Amino acid sequence: MIELRCVIPADMAQPLEDFFCELVRSPWMLYNENPAAPHYLMGYFDSEAEATDAWADLRRAFKKLPAQPEFGTLEDRDWKEAYKANLHPWQHGKLHWVPEWKRDQYAVPPGDAVVYFDAGLAFGTGDHPTTRLCAIRLLQYLEKHDPAATRVIDAGCGSGILALSAAQLGCGAVHGFDRDEEAVRVSLENRAANGISPAQAEFTHDGLEKGLPHLAPAQVVLANIISDVLCIYADNLLAAVAPGGVLALSGILAKEQSAVRSVFEAKAKAAWGQVRVEGDVMGEWSDVALWRE
Repeated sequence: MIELRCVIPADMAQPLEDFFCELVRSPWMLYNENPAAPHYLMGYFDSEAEATDAWADLRRAFKKLPAQPEFGTLEDRDWKEAYKANLHPWQHGKLHWVPEWKRDQYAVPPGDAVVYFDAGLAFGTGDHPTTRLCAIRLLQYLEKHDPAATRVIDAGCGSGILALSAAQLGCGAVHGFDRDEEAVRVSLENRAANGISPAQAEFTHDGLEKGLPHLAPAQVVLANIISDVLCIYADNLLAAVAPGGVLALSGILAKEQSAVRSVFEAKAKAAWGQVRVEGDVMGEWSDVALWRE
């Protein structure tokens, strides 16, 4: 395993994270031990040639990166341990996301739901705030509604963790889709790893134009997608929500929340009549939740 590493300016960390979070499987990792310590960018590859090509591609998008990073070699054992050190269990209410290697160490309370993951550097392990914000909205809906009577759409499902969470929470119909074939493949792998049947959670290769009309209406529509795309498909997303349901939008930078909220609130009032709008912030990221009343 080849490790590529370099120190980056602190102000580059957020733009790089934004860029990486759109990748289903990413070889890149950002690390900062504490506010006073340097920010590191690290990449992990099967060969030095692959690492060199990936660095050249990344520098085309981020021209301030140094021309020559450091190269090193890691034993598989060292790589696996380095990766594991950066992922931890997360829990909110009755939902738990647990790394596979901690399955035997982590006690899940009786009656709670758990999704185990071991996705390497795949986006969607639950370690990103945008994924967590969507999951919290799902839990809020289920606090007041029967899961068995709840239909869930995970639009732009990534690694499928939100759809799989809905299935583990007992939702009656769960469907995730993504326009990236790799995302669908990873979602199917994660479904099998958690012992979830195709009948409990279905995944298809679709874009928003085809996926939403085919599946709607749903009580919970989750869309963890970048702001620009959310706004382009605002009408499609709103039309997919059943009366009394919720549209949970994330992938929204905190500084973009107000603009996204304005677009969706105006369209929701026109399409639904009654709507309650909420928004939370988690670090640099935020969500917008539209409750159809």
